[in-house]
Parts: sequence; C-alpha cells; structure tokens
Amino acid sequence: MTYEDPDSGNNSSEGYPPSRYMRARRPYLFSDSERTTEIALTQEVLSHHLDTLTNQKAEYVFEKFAVRLAEKFIAPNLRPQTGPTGGGDGKTDSETYPVSPEIAERWFSPDKLAASERWAFAFSAKREWRSKVRSDVREIVGTGRGYQRVYFITNQYVSARQSAEVQDALTKEYGVPVTIMDRTWILERVFDHGCLDIAQKCLGVGKQFEATVIGPRDHKRQTELDGLEKLIADNAAYEGRAPALADDALRTAKLARGLEKPRFEVDGRFERAVSIARQHELSTHRLAAIYEWAWTSYFWFDDAQKLSELYDQVEKLAIRSQDANDLERLSNLLPLLVGAVRDDMLTPEAAAIAVRSAALVQSLESAKGNTSRPNNALHAHALLLLIRISTIRAGCDAGTLDAIWTEFTSVIEQSRGLGTFPFESIANCLMQIGEFVPESETFDSLYESLTVALAERKKEGTAAKLNTERAHQKLNKGLHYEAIRLYGRAVGLLLKAEYEDELVHALRGCSFAYMSSGLYWAARTYALAAVANNFRRFKQSGSLDDIDPSLLSQWFECELQLGRVPYALWAYELGVIVRNARSRTQEQITFAENCRIAQGDRLAAMMIATDFGDLLRLRKFPAALDRLGLPQVSNTLLFLMGGEDALRAQAAIPDEETPAGIVKVFDLMAAARHSAELPKPDHMLNDTVLLRSRVLGCDIAAECENALTSLAIAEALLGALESLLATSLNFRVIPQLDSLAIRVQSKADAALTPHLEFAEENGSTIAVVTHRPSLSYVTREEAEGFPRWLQDAVLRLFLTFAVPADAELWGDTVLGSESGFSRSITFSNIPIMLGDLFGNAKRLSLDDRYEADDAEIEISRTTAWTPSLVEAEALHAPLKPAVGPPPEHLFSPERTRHSDYRIVSPIDARKWDAAKWRAVFYMCAPTTDMIPVLGLAFAERDPAVAIFRAWRERFGDRDTDNKLRIAIITGINISNPAAYAVIVGPNMDRVRSTARNNIVGFVSRVNVMTPKDSRNLDLFVSEFQRKGRYKLVPTYIPSLEAGPSEILGSGLEKADLVVRPAWTIGENDPDSCALNLDDPPVVPLGQANPPALKAMEQIARFRARRKNSEP
Repeated sequence: MTYEDPDSGNNSSEGYPPSRYMRARRPYLFSDSERTTEIALTQEVLSHHLDTLTNQKAEYVFEKFAVRLAEKFIAPNLRPQTGPTGGGDGKTDSETYPVSPEIAERWFSPDKLAASERWAFAFSAKREWRSKVRSDVREIVGTGRGYQRVYFITNQYVSARQSAEVQDALTKEYGVPVTIMDRTWILERVFDHGCLDIAQKCLGVGKQFEATVIGPRDHKRQTELDGLEKLIADNAAYEGRAPALADDALRTAKLARGLEKPRFEVDGRFERAVSIARQHELSTHRLAAIYEWAWTSYFWFDDAQKLSELYDQVEKLAIRSQDANDLERLSNLLPLLVGAVRDDMLTPEAAAIAVRSAALVQSLESAKGNTSRPNNALHAHALLLLIRISTIRAGCDAGTLDAIWTEFTSVIEQSRGLGTFPFESIANCLMQIGEFVPESETFDSLYESLTVALAERKKEGTAAKLNTERAHQKLNKGLHYEAIRLYGRAVGLLLKAEYEDELVHALRGCSFAYMSSGLYWAARTYALAAVANNFRRFKQSGSLDDIDPSLLSQWFECELQLGRVPYALWAYELGVIVRNARSRTQEQITFAENCRIAQGDRLAAMMIATDFGDLLRLRKFPAALDRLGLPQVSNTLLFLMGGEDALRAQAAIPDEETPAGIVKVFDLMAAARHSAELPKPDHMLNDTVLLRSRVLGCDIAAECENALTSLAIAEALLGALESLLATSLNFRVIPQLDSLAIRVQSKADAALTPHLEFAEENGSTIAVVTHRPSLSYVTREEAEGFPRWLQDAVLRLFLTFAVPADAELWGDTVLGSESGFSRSITFSNIPIMLGDLFGNAKRLSLDDRYEADDAEIEISRTTAWTPSLVEAEALHAPLKPAVGPPPEHLFSPERTRHSDYRIVSPIDARKWDAAKWRAVFYMCAPTTDMIPVLGLAFAERDPAVAIFRAWRERFGDRDTDNKLRIAIITGINISNPAAYAVIVGPNMDRVRSTARNNIVGFVSRVNVMTPKDSRNLDLFVSEFQRKGRYKLVPTYIPSLEAGPSEILGSGLEKADLVVRPAWTIGENDPDSCALNLDDPPVVPLGQANPPALKAMEQIARFRARRKNSEP
C-alpha cells in the first residue's frame, strides 16, 4: 500500500516532476553514485612545472600555492601577504596571527602551538635556495618581532643531508628553529594527501574532467545485475524453472531502474520480464512486472502517457480479482493519473478517470462485500476510502472529508484481531495524507485512534518477539513444553501484517517444539500455517524467492512422521521447485540437490514398511516416483514387489551388485526406519482414511472420508486437540478412556458449521462429526463459525477421555496464562489452508501422478518381505514390575513425549461412575457341571450393560488372551481378616513395551468386600480351581440389603483369575492400588518384613511427591 498525494501544490510537471518527488521521498530507490570533478595530473608533470616556475616569472603564483599548503598542513592561521612580491616590507611572505584556545582546540592540524606562537614563513622559487634561505632568515630575525619558528618552502629538490645541515646552522646562528620544506614535501602533499585541487587552482596545471563515484548501493546493484544477466544468458540455467527466470528478469529491470540506466535499457528489461511471464503463463509474475513498469514510467521517467497505457494492462489482469492485494495495485496507480491530468501531463480523455475509477470501485465493492474473508474485505474497504480521497479536489472544505474520516475510524477499529490486514501501510497513507488535508476535529479523532492502535500493536509485537526469542532458547535446551507455552503466548500477538516474518519464524519454531513432544498433528498444523502464510506473500509478489524452503522441509518432516505419502510428496515436490528456483550459485544448487536426496532417503526408509496388500495397487507408482527424482523410493517399491529380479529388470542397480548386497541395503533401510521411529506408510488408497493421535496417553483414531474437506476437519480436530493439551502432562489428569474413536462424515444437507455429537456403539463412545461435502463461506460470521465450533469440539473431546483433577487450576493455567485456545485454534483452520494450497481439489490421490504409458510392475513375490533385522517391537518382552524406586524421569513430565506415554485400561470411567459398582456375588453348583459365576453388581442397569457390551466387543465371548484381569486380594484389612478386594483392570503381562511407548499407565477399579467370613469366596475359588474357568457377568443390585435381583446379559467367560494375599504385594506392583495406608493388610506370623510394607511406603512417597509437584 502506498499513497502519493496527487494534490500537492508543489507537484507540477514543470516545477516538481514525479521523478523529483519520488527521489525526495524515497532516495534509497535511486542511484547513490555521484558525478564529481577530478583532475588529471601526474607527479612528473607537476614536478616539471615547479622546476620551471622561475623561468615563467611565476614567483607570486608559487607563493600563493605554498600558502595554501602551509595553511592545510602547518598552521591554518596565516596572515595574507599585503606587501610587494619577495617578502614585502614585512620581511616575511606570511606569518601566523593569534587564535583563541577555544578555536584552536577544534583544529585537526598536527601542531596547535601555531595558535599561541608567532611563526614566520618564507617562500622561494629561486634555484639558489641556500642563499635565499639564509637571507630570508636573517631578515626575518632582524625584524626583532620575536618569531619562535621559521618555515622556508622552496620549489627546489633539497636532499635530506643538505636540509639538515642548513637547518642546524641557521638555528644555531639565530637561535630560532628553522624548517625547510622542499619539492619532495610539496609533491607528497599534493599526491598523497589529496591536494590536486590546490595545485590545479593555484598553479593552473592539470586538466579537470567529470567522473562517477560508484555508491555502495549501486555497487551492490551492479554486481547483482551482472550476475543475473549472465545467468539469463545461459539457456541451461533455468531449465524447468520458468518462475525463477521470470523472477530474475523482473529483478534485473528493477536493478537497472535503481542504477538509473538509460530508459531504453530499463524499458527493455521490463518488456523482457513481461514477455517471459506471458510466455510461461505466469499471471502473478506478469501482473507484478507490468505494475512495476507503470510505476517506473511515472516516477523515474515522468511519462504519464506510458503510465496510462500500462494501467490498462494491469487492469486487465487485476480487475476481476477478489484479492484486495491485486486491486491495490490499481488503487495505487489511479491517483497518479488524477495528478497527471491536473498537472497537464495527460489529457482527461486519455486518463479516463471516471471509467477506470468506476470499474475499480465496483471490484473493490465486491471484495468488500465478501466478508467471509474479513481481512480482504476490510482491506478493500480501506482502498475504497483512499480512492474517494484521491478524487476529491484540492481546496475542499473539511466537512467534505469528515464522513470519510469517520468511516476510516471504523475501519481502524474493525482491524483489531485481523491478522493479515495491512494496518501499517494504511496507517502510513493516512499519516501522509495528514500533510495536505484541511484541519478537522474528525481527522484528529481518526489520527488519535490510529496512534492508539499503532501503540497497542507495537506493544503486543514487542512482547511477542521477546517471548519468541525466549521460546527458541528453551527449545534449544530441550525444554519443548516450556517453549510451547512461550510460543503459544506469542503467535496470537504476532498475527499482524507488519510482523509477518516474525510470525512465520515463531510458527516454525512451535512446530519443532510440538514434534519434539511427539505431537505430530499439532506440529503439522503449525508447519502448514507457516507455509500458508509464506504462500500469501508469494501470491502478492509472484516471486518464489519469497517462499522459505525450510518451511516446506518442516511440513515434509511432519507428513513423514504421520506416514501420509500423498501429502509428503506434495511437500517434497514444492520444496524441490522452490529450492531450484532460488538456487543461482553452484553452492546453492549443490545444497538444494543434497536436500532433495536426503528427503528421498527418508521417504524410502518409510516406504520399506509398505503393507504387502497395498503393492498390487501401487504397480504404476515407481514410474511416477522416478519422474519426481526419487529413484531410491522407486527402487524400494520394486524390491518389495519383485525383489532382485524386479530391480534388475528395471536396470535400477549396477550389474555387479550381489544378491546379498542388495538385501543388505534394504535391511539397513529398515533399520534406519526403526531408528528414526517412522510409521508405516499410508498411501491413502481407500475411500476412508484413519488418522491416529496419542495425547495424554489416550489413543485417538479419526476415521474420515478420503476427501480434502473431511480430512481437513479431522486434521484440524487432532491438531487443535494436541496443541491444547500439549502442556497438560504435568497436571493430574484422570483418564476416562484409553482410546477414543472419531468418525468424520459428510452429509449433503448438513449445516455449514460442522456438528459434533457422541453416540454409543456396542457399548463404546464414538464421536461423530458431520459436515457438508464442501465448506465455502459468504459472510464473516459464517467463516468465524468453524473456529468457534472447533474450540468447543476439542474441549468436549478432551473431557470425554480425560478430566483434570483440579479443573479450575487447569483452566486458569492452560486456557488462561498459557493462552491455550489461542495457540490451538488460531492457526487450525485447515480447510482454508488446504484450499489456499490445493485450490478446488477434492482429493489428493496417487492416481493423479500416473501417466497412461507408465509401466505396471509385476508382483512376483507371494509373501511380504521381512527384514533380517527383526524389528525391535517384536522383541520387547511383556511389562514386569520393577524393583526399587521408579526412574526420576517418570516424575519429570517436561522431559516426556506424549507419543511415549499411553494409557491401557478396559475401564470406561464415565460408565463405571454411572453404573455404581457396589459389590460382587458368586453363583456355584458344586454337584453340577455349571461353571461358577462371578457377578459384578451395579446399582444402575443401562451403564452396566454398556460396560459388558463393550467388553464383549473388545475381548469376545471368551477372553482367551486374558487381557481383562480379575484379581482377588485377600486379607486386605487387619481390622477385618475376612475382608478382600476385587480388582478389575488390564492384564499388564499382556502389554508389550515398544521403543515409542516407554511409559504405560493403567486404570483399574477396586471394590473392597467386608463379609463376616470367607465361606462364599472360598467356595467360588474352589469351584474355579476345579473347573478351570468361570463366567463374569453384570448384575443389578438395587440395594446392598436386597442383594442382586437379576443378571444383565450373558457376560464373558474367563479362564484366568488371580487370588493372592495382600501382604505379598510389593513395591511397583499394580495390585498395590488395593492397599489402605490407614488399615494395613493381615500379615502371617513369622513374616517380619512383608513386601507390603515397602509397597505402602512407596505409595506414601508417591502421594507426597504428587502433591508437591502439582502446579
């Protein structure tokens, strides 16, 4: 946004042309080289001239020259000669006069004694310098004026020895220091100390000529221009990189403009840039080039006619755009035409102000009305107001403008919270306008609103930049959660056009922090937000130099960690295009190539784990990968499909490579995948896609349609959920579920804003999100509906699978001081971001990369290839209770990744709370074949039925793998030896640790039964041991007094039951949850140091530590 005032009284075509105005306004855009006058004079010529001065009768000329040198290098306070030539009546050619200390202290001459002492000077052009110096010194001393020093300057060469002898002799004879300056001294002063101008002016020797002194900016411009022209002349330099060629062609035109090259050079380069953009159908580049050409024609060459011609071309490209940034170019050029007409640079008919203004206003009104893009709409509104200002004649009264100032005040107020609204450029325009508009209280009020808003934005921006810098420091120290907290407070405040670079920097840093925390969807959301912000700048400039390829690399890494092949390929391909376009030196080209190869290697490592069942549908994929420059990925698929034979058939490996060597390469690739913790690849081949996340130990699986809208909504949910809960590991959060399923589905008649509801399917809670097949918004209110829904949805999802023990503390910290909603919602509008990147695409499919003549690879393998190095997950043993205190890092959540922590539990806490487990009961028939029954008695029917329905869905009619653990702990209380506890929970012997899950939490439910004796329990245990199995069933018990009234459903059969005395429970034992510190277990006689004592001590320490560590 710019505003050049067309109504300035001094801006006329004759007295103040546009080029002069722009040079005064923005001198840094013009050449900083200077035209100077230099003197051509050699030392030999000057020496000869000095030697012949006497013959030329030019003694007076020499004296004048010598005085100037003496003033510059000896004493600046010389009295001018007033007597006849040869010393005059004063016996000296010159002498010093007194100068005050205050003035003398500012001199930069080497000896400041000249200010307070009386020095005499004699000048001579005689060949007999000896007799002359003696006579001059004698006469100077003879004046009796008390000279304290005598200088004698001669045009003759005097050797150092001769000079020293004469100086010493005269000093000794007259008692006054004498200094002789000869021709050598004169030549040194002139040539080594910059006195050519004195010699030329005083002696008339040498020739003056004009020269150009290259300024630092021009030197840099010319160097860059020469380098770019050399590249453009190389036909191979831009092969396959048309956008880079267009960028560089426009850059050369702007450099030539800045160097103030002749117009034919500048116009020629602009014409070349436009032609290249047109030839390669780069409309954004073409628009940028024509606009810059029009601007240059007016403000560098004062050519309003050319401006008018180019305006038509800019209008043709921009007028139908709904993007205010494109229309802004017309808005910038239109006031120039108005000014050109006023200054008689252009006729009203040629300028066609009314027609052009009407067309621009119509387009801006359309953009203004599309409030679904609030930043763009408000930008268009501001441009409309500026156009109204530019068309008002100079000299109008203040009242004519007051309505505009009032409307502008409203625009400034509406801009609060709009991140990409170009506030600073609008503010600059208004400040410039303030120089010319009539005085007005309404404008003063606008200006006050403007300054207040600027101050707030600057304050917020400064604080955010400091938080970002501190976040970077935390991230570098491995404190990723502290970094997330700081980034989270910063990013919302940086959402301003003037802090675009800082925002992108913070988004990238926060993405790194989320990735370090094992929160890959949140990392991907922030990486995508950084890329989308970067691409907005590219859309404005058309230059790929405005895209940071490191952002695309971070996006690629996120997609790699999520295993999504189509998205990873898009990020890879864009990164290659941008790096190639930005690479101009060999070093840059080499770096870009190394990045491409490194990303290909990582992608190949992930692809080694491709499911065998997917290969049949990927037979054309190797050819597409080869086109993308990914031979290592292509070779990986070839190997998985047909082994060595497939590789050799495609000439993908050297002939001398051995079979063992081939297998070793892919074994190492599999090992690299495991080391990098890369997931199995998802080629997204089916109509539905499963997106997985783990946060606070809960496994979340979102099943959605394989369409960009459904995927974007699911991605937004997972990313926002991870972002919101990222810093919650150090809070005590009570798990409700160990997994949660989300189903995202489209529905033609769904509301514009997605809808979330929870449903019960087979006893499990399912989150169902319904949305329209395509999301498009007409108004700002509609667009704001998605983030509002997302904020509500992630909170509801969180409270479904976990609940903070202290909800108020959690809310004050995470939602309050950490700005949790800001960091999780502000940048999570994935549908809009994907729309910006992929346009109207409905789906990202590998099929889109195939070509008709791509060869289909034959699948010759009959079974999947297995690496020789068996993956570590298969080698991990079941979890076992450890001995001794737990590792310290277990109590350091700041060092724990969410991906390393999971909850394992068959307990749906919400249903158990609702069902109200009151007791257990037994049914046995010792004289029959009936297996014994263990009933869990609940006070509420429906939730009890739901619990067992979910178990049957999860474990089957028979829990043959014994994943559900039932334990009966006897002798639990010393106060009642018959008391026992029943524990329902996961069987930790069936849970295997993996490299990515090194912390496992579990949830169990405990019920302590307090019978008077153990007769019923003993009978049940006896029957179980005799028959080897039992039936676990839900029962309804209205009250403890009435006893169970009915069995609710068929339950499930089990063959495993743990029965153990409480005193045998040691430290780190899962069954320690049944121990009561206030009523310890029964310990048999003779057990002096039962394991339960250590277990109870550990429980006490853990509770104390947890209490102290809570925020």
